[in-house]
Amino acid sequence: MNTLLRLTVRFLQPYFHGRADGGEPEWPPSPLRLFQALTAAAGSRWREGQFRDYAAPALDWLAALPPPTIHACDASDAGTYVTAVPNNALDIVARAWSRGNDSNSGDANPATHRALKTIRSARLPEENAVHYLYALPDGGCPHLDVLRAAARSVTHLGWGVDMVAGDAALVTDAEAAALTGERWRAVPGGGVGLRVPRAGTLADLSAKHAAFLGRVSGDRFLPVPPLANFGVVGYAKATDLPARPWAAFAILKPDASGNRAFDAARRTRDVAAWVRHATGVVCAGWPFEDVAGFVHGHDPADTTKPLKGEFADRRFSYLPLPTLNPALNRVESIRRVLVVGPPGCRDQVTWVQRRLPGQLLEEERFESGMHKKFEWGLLNLLPTSDWVLKQYVATAHEWSTVTPVVWPGHDDRDAKKAEGLLRKAFAQAGLTPEVVAGIEELEWRPVGFRAGLDLAHRYAKPASLTGRAYHVRVRFKTPVSGPLVVGAGRFRGFGLLAAVPGDRRTAPERRPAEA
Repeated sequence: MNTLLRLTVRFLQPYFHGRADGGEPEWPPSPLRLFQALTAAAGSRWREGQFRDYAAPALDWLAALPPPTIHACDASDAGTYVTAVPNNALDIVARAWSRGNDSNSGDANPATHRALKTIRSARLPEENAVHYLYALPDGGCPHLDVLRAAARSVTHLGWGVDMVAGDAALVTDAEAAALTGERWRAVPGGGVGLRVPRAGTLADLSAKHAAFLGRVSGDRFLPVPPLANFGVVGYAKATDLPARPWAAFAILKPDASGNRAFDAARRTRDVAAWVRHATGVVCAGWPFEDVAGFVHGHDPADTTKPLKGEFADRRFSYLPLPTLNPALNRVESIRRVLVVGPPGCRDQVTWVQRRLPGQLLEEERFESGMHKKFEWGLLNLLPTSDWVLKQYVATAHEWSTVTPVVWPGHDDRDAKKAEGLLRKAFAQAGLTPEVVAGIEELEWRPVGFRAGLDLAHRYAKPASLTGRAYHVRVRFKTPVSGPLVVGAGRFRGFGLLAAVPGDRRTAPERRPAEA
């Protein structure tokens, strides 16, 4: 069982005023904010030589640890209020006083030199602790006593009114899992950017403090440089699906004279294959991973075999998008396609998003003793404002399939085993254990949950997909963002889900390749 270092702050009032870059509200409080509070508390507790010999090694050690997992209460927007604050014009007041002016009138009255300031705060629940959990590389914490003393000396986190009580302890994985609040974890791409300390941050803070103390020299004012030595890490809730970058395309006729449509039951397999081939063409010689693995899903060492093991999911997914007709509330033909990358691979998706427009969807066949080439369509960039596209990249509690899910195993016609396989499929698609465990409703059947869908077994699958197929409807406890595709055929358009009408929260607008 692993041992973790837990640093905890408990707010004494149900408000937090901290701000991130650009004055935006910050929640949870960043690890750098905690590190700065620990440094200030340690500087007050241990002076000069004591700080250098006793506290600095512990703080440097903490800064070098990987970014922590954060357990934070669910803060809500408390709204705004306006207050009057001094506008740094007391030099005018002092000159008025020196002239003998009445202190209750004109420039001599400090109350007249105020500006209105709008303040926005976050409201915290009754249980308002924030826990920072650091993984210990060797399972031990050589500076626990120092960090505990520093944490217990922290009085504020955020603004001066954000008073807290701090503590530090070693906990097990089981104890960490029992902590209340939402779990925020560092993610490779997307999420909320939070500042984190790193090696050298303490030295930079010390230099900034020295510059602040020496900012006035004779008749000169020396500006204090901002803190520069820190990192920014994306954090997402444990219930959030890791952001996957995507690029969307419309399918035109080969001569670009109009849109091209393909039957979803018969052609999902083929459209995915054609787009994969076109992607392989534009990615030849690109500066990223091996094309055989990332683009085609083949083992680079033996391209006759599929990717397996640790990097099996590090590859593109090709998702033909059946049209969702809002007027008739039915699923229709394929006229669009998504190319989706794994989390953190925005550059790879941007590469194809810039090069696939204008590429033909082609197929070569061997007929009558000769090779023949067929041109099926032409790719064109699809606007992110497209209504149909938004149904696939929305954020919603409830989703249902537009192409059937291919089971990642055999259910032996046992309902309990089938549910286990389906939950496994959601986990394999990248949903966190918290999201999978929080599924409120889960149904599967051969008949679709939307009008216009064919029976699940009638969809033409690639020969390698031999598992049973079902249409699926799922309702999550917390909203999930698309694209959402699950099952053994998830890289080739099978198991694609769309948000259920009436239960959708439209996702923020994103550029095509944005994670």
